[in-house]
Amino acid sequence: MSEIYSLIRRLGATSKYKGYYYVAEAVKMAEALQERPMKITKDIYPILARKYKSTPSNVEHNIRTLINLCWMSHRETLEEIAGCTMEDKPTNSEFIDILAYYLYSSHEKTARQ
Repeated sequence: MSEIYSLIRRLGATSKYKGYYYVAEAVKMAEALQERPMKITKDIYPILARKYKSTPSNVEHNIRTLINLCWMSHRETLEEIAGCTMEDKPTNSEFIDILAYYLYSSHEKTARQ
């Protein structure tokens, strides 16, 4: 989990944002769901809401707030992690997928060496 937190911090977010924890957990869940399409509103928001005693709507909002912060303050780093330039701010599911894929591909590169 520390690797996920480190990646989120590279994007300018800190633990003062609730979305920091939600994104970290969501990325961890997305990594586990690599074999099938991730349905963020059905697979992730309800589980996080239960875990953190919140609502799916609040989870979604807090993740969006964190993405806005990362987009505004560290867009270049986010594009570097995504591996492409982005015209628009990523959606919640795109952001989580970008981070999960980045970590997954990093592990694959390490395993091949």
